[in-house]
Amino acid sequence: MANFELVFDLGSAYVSAGNKKDGFTDKIPAVVAVATDTKQIVGVGVEAIRLGTTLGSGVKLTYPILEGAIIDNDGAKALISTLLNRLVNYKMSAFSRYNVTCAVPCGMISSDKNTIETVFLGLGAKQVGFIETPIADSAYLFNEFHTRQGIVVDIGYDCTDLAIVTANTIAAGCTLYYSGKSLTEAISERIRSKYMIQLSRDAAEYLKLNCASLYPNDSTVVSVSGINTQSGMAEQVNVSSKELYDTVVEFVRKYARIIQSLVDSVRSDLATLVHSDGVMLCGGGAKLAGLDMFLQSELSLPVYVATYPDEVSIKGLLSM
Repeated sequence: MANFELVFDLGSAYVSAGNKKDGFTDKIPAVVAVATDTKQIVGVGVEAIRLGTTLGSGVKLTYPILEGAIIDNDGAKALISTLLNRLVNYKMSAFSRYNVTCAVPCGMISSDKNTIETVFLGLGAKQVGFIETPIADSAYLFNEFHTRQGIVVDIGYDCTDLAIVTANTIAAGCTLYYSGKSLTEAISERIRSKYMIQLSRDAAEYLKLNCASLYPNDSTVVSVSGINTQSGMAEQVNVSSKELYDTVVEFVRKYARIIQSLVDSVRSDLATLVHSDGVMLCGGGAKLAGLDMFLQSELSLPVYVATYPDEVSIKGLLSM
């Protein structure tokens, strides 16, 4: 019998973990720093970011998780080991064992699951199980919004899970590789096209988080710096929410169409129920200003945003 029951959510932006025994959760940025000369991992998470900032070309930042799957085993081991040490290391003895349950996208193939399993088993796990992200989300969301079924939309950094969930089962669902990163890239392209300024990923992400909005009368203005594509010089530009509005609307309307197609695909009695219970949003992308109101208008369905959208998957896993 395992001494610890642990849960993990392997995101490309953050890796989250929790210990069912005490309910403790933790997360770290899903990035590692690799020394350019020795090719050794020299930093993980926040420390990796710090090294990338201070050492510059001396280290290379790598991202071991892509679309919920492990693409760099050594980097993933470093991330997971860091969280294991925080969760249980000081409590473990030589005879301690732990089981792991991971949230994974709806569309994850078996070979990607096998890679995740191999990494955890190599780090001492006794058993590794998987739960589809919308099911994990629903365990938390249905409790928060007092329902037994509904449409779960988890907008992550590089993939989005959408599903109609009822009785702990996905009645209809899909994983889209169209997500927060896609909106960041669309915003970057919008600024490049209008101002001939190329933004870094961080600058475009900053605009998304602080300026992008689905409120048509939003008057927010944010200053960002980038490289002028003609002169090659650094340049600052003031960007308004109104300038980004059409880009954001185009992005979100794709979600509205997918949600509607899911509703149309299920039996009529379930469709009636989810029309009443509505859409529940989580993941980092759920924090986009005005997203709930815009989708509600597009779909004629109630739309809710989780109180703590970034924590829904890991909290859901802990409650199962």
